[in-house]
Amino acid sequence: MLGRVKKEELVRLILQSLNDLGYRDAAETLQKDAGIPLESDTVTRLRQGILTGDWPLAESLLTSLSGIQTNDLLQGQFLIRQQKFLELLEAEKTMKALQVLRNELTPLGQSIERLHQLSSLIFCSSVEDIKSQAQWDGINGTSRQQLLVDLQKYIPPSIMIPNERLLSLINQAYEWQRRGCLYHSDSTADFSLFSDHVCDKSLFPSSTIRILEGHTDEVWHLSFSNSGRYLTSVSKDKTCIIWDMTTFEKVQILSGQDECASYCAWSPDDSKLLVCGVDTSLVLWDPLNGKLLHTYTEHKDQVTSCVWLPDGEHFISGACDTSLCLWHIDGRIQNRWSAHRTVDMKVTSDGKRLVTISFDKCIGIYDLVDFELIDIGKISENEMITSLTITKDGKYALTNVQDPPELHLWDLDEQQLVRKYSGQKQKSFVIRSTLGGNDESFVLSGSEDNCVYVWSREHQTLLEVLEGHTGTVNCVSWCPVGLPKFASASDDKTIRIWGLPCETQNGQDKIHV
Repeated sequence: MLGRVKKEELVRLILQSLNDLGYRDAAETLQKDAGIPLESDTVTRLRQGILTGDWPLAESLLTSLSGIQTNDLLQGQFLIRQQKFLELLEAEKTMKALQVLRNELTPLGQSIERLHQLSSLIFCSSVEDIKSQAQWDGINGTSRQQLLVDLQKYIPPSIMIPNERLLSLINQAYEWQRRGCLYHSDSTADFSLFSDHVCDKSLFPSSTIRILEGHTDEVWHLSFSNSGRYLTSVSKDKTCIIWDMTTFEKVQILSGQDECASYCAWSPDDSKLLVCGVDTSLVLWDPLNGKLLHTYTEHKDQVTSCVWLPDGEHFISGACDTSLCLWHIDGRIQNRWSAHRTVDMKVTSDGKRLVTISFDKCIGIYDLVDFELIDIGKISENEMITSLTITKDGKYALTNVQDPPELHLWDLDEQQLVRKYSGQKQKSFVIRSTLGGNDESFVLSGSEDNCVYVWSREHQTLLEVLEGHTGTVNCVSWCPVGLPKFASASDDKTIRIWGLPCETQNGQDKIHV
């Protein structure tokens, strides 16, 4: 019945869990019936010695435990004596603490760096300063309980069971099930001990719930506002339309530019919109009132992309003139850096990391500190890169490359390719992709065969090929809030809104100019 599970280990884990849940009488009954103790009397006394601060007893019991390697024993003794040292400092018994440091901690020959840190605490001006510097919450906090947790790293688990071990095993099982769930997209998804976790495929937004019609030529770029309330679409027809996603109606049509645009970016508070892409300028709009606020004309070649910094007062633009410019919204250039000919760029929400892609088939990685760019590294692709998306934490970059048409997921810290996604068609045009789902667990891309492609980010499995458009799908954008939803833009002059089947009204509703 138990298979590979050892009965004694299972009983001990149940005993530990019963005690953790407060069912001590039930634990005692089980222990008596099974004849299996949770732990030895020595370990029980060791725990008590730590919690009461009886350091000589604790050390004596630790050394009496069998199966502990010599170096692990020294590490354990160091942790106990460190706690003793810190409690003496907290009690303002500085000379006794100094004796512990010199005569008990130093002879153990452990971390010299840690010894130096402990030594510096003697010169702290207050007990609160000691706690802050040591990252330690004192005798009245949880420091002794934490010491027990830290000690368990050096004691064989069969002797001293790690805290909440059964709960840890359950959470590991949940994580394994989550990783195996192809359509998992919600960090708050329901998990049960009574059944395996599988997300319902019908909860993925694979149905066209609206078709937005208003452009008179190819639609090249889409961007949801940060609130998810609005969607912008940029077209070859030289207009940018602001759509209200609650009514699917137009809010504004931004027009009057001499050239068409191919890129747009919302400010952090959604009060402003930058538009660029074909000529040498960027245009700043009040998107909801349709007012042109500023035109920026410093670049000498096509401005391909831009990103806002978190303060909403600054942004960075990239262009084919081999420069990146840091602007204040009033039009002042506050910094300029040499760069490759930029295709696209993204910045993390905290404004600390900037990532670019270039016509030179490179991914550029930068740290942004006090409005200065620090070059972290370059990643080379073998083919032309047309799209860039970064994860919310800034650790991964998703790119579209041509010939062979693939999407690549790069670990930016390790500068390694970790996933590939294939199936979509891309040879001649700029195709943009995105990440979707609350956990960014989906990869979505446009395609030259008029379809939207969807993969599992973790498994690289192609999940959906969504039909509906009658021209190349140039861009896909995932709505950041609310029910799962995304938009796709096409050469067929339309934008499709994809949602859950239950949101569909009368099949495929259209919103016209």
